[in-house]
Amino acid sequence: MRLAVIGGKLQGTEAAYLGTKAGYELVLVDRRPQVPAAGLAREVHCFDVTQEPARARELLSGCDAVLPACEDDATLAWLDRHVPGWGVPLLFDLASYGVTSSKLRSNALFDQLGVPRPTPWPACGFPLIVKPSSASGSQGVRVVASEDQLTAARAELEAQGHEAVIEEFAPGPSLSLEVVAWRGRVRPLQVTWLEFDRFYDCKRVLAPAEGVSAELLAVFDDIGRTLAEGLGLQGVMDIEVMVHGGQLKVLEIDARLPSQTPTAVYHSCGVNIVQLLSETVLGDQLPAVDRAARRGCAYQHVRVAGGAVEVLGEHVMSDARPLRLVTGLYGADEVIADTDPSAPQGEEWVATLITTGATAAAARTKAGEAVCRLAAVHGLAVRPEESAQPGDDCR
Repeated sequence: MRLAVIGGKLQGTEAAYLGTKAGYELVLVDRRPQVPAAGLAREVHCFDVTQEPARARELLSGCDAVLPACEDDATLAWLDRHVPGWGVPLLFDLASYGVTSSKLRSNALFDQLGVPRPTPWPACGFPLIVKPSSASGSQGVRVVASEDQLTAARAELEAQGHEAVIEEFAPGPSLSLEVVAWRGRVRPLQVTWLEFDRFYDCKRVLAPAEGVSAELLAVFDDIGRTLAEGLGLQGVMDIEVMVHGGQLKVLEIDARLPSQTPTAVYHSCGVNIVQLLSETVLGDQLPAVDRAARRGCAYQHVRVAGGAVEVLGEHVMSDARPLRLVTGLYGADEVIADTDPSAPQGEEWVATLITTGATAAAARTKAGEAVCRLAAVHGLAVRPEESAQPGDDCR
């Protein structure tokens, strides 16, 4: 299986990692040199497919499938328009992505389908979440606790050309679920637990989501099916919810390959979402999967800088140098770093630590031990983890 991945940052890293785990021959294409995923792919081609169509056709026509792993609208539309016509399956649903890439359109879909979501302002009080409609992840997200903070946050987003989405801040555990859908059939996968840094960015994924009742997990499955069917999804979608007051409230959906959670799911239950998506589209049917946890997994990011190591959200990985995979280092199962993490370092570097254990809690403990061991090996301090406070920005 020769799989082309278009885009080499966070989604591309996820695709390259899981594609390689599936035994695929990974062909990475990105218009920027030295992107993070470049170190995980067999072949790397640096060019813009929309600007060099003949080169793109020659390269992509020699692949078994193409997986877009970027959020550039022009590139996604170009791939959707051309790749299927070359007889190459495109592992992407542009129509569904067009809805989910806008939080305003997503919220309208939630209301249409009766899916619970945070109460929109001004029907709710402070604190509030203020976020851009079109940005992904934590970009531009802020929690505000006063009218002055709200005015400032709205003005900042509008000055950047964003429409602001304002809704209640519903504190509670954050969960994520991927679903794969094809021709009306929907397959919910394993639910994961998300933890965030002081920038409201996901710093750690735990799989499975322990301590969540079977009833809530079943409700989450139903939400996943409702949203996939409502979109007419043909591919993969990620759903993030907050557990607030004993109920699930949907925060965000994305009809694209997500980052972070698929790898945690893979290490916990063995389901490889890239492989599942490829087999679904190429085989024109949705295979059965066993999403039961075989073990727990913790997936977290660290940055080494200024004589210290700190656990931070995935934004620290987005501009990493080409990544390399090392097994067994610092007591972690795997370390994915943008340098040689076994050598003495005097410069700033980042890494993802993947640990497993009998349970997710055991894997989390092991992850903490790996950070301490990393610090000891390199003579670093361990900077305490911090949570975000109202008024903090995501960057």
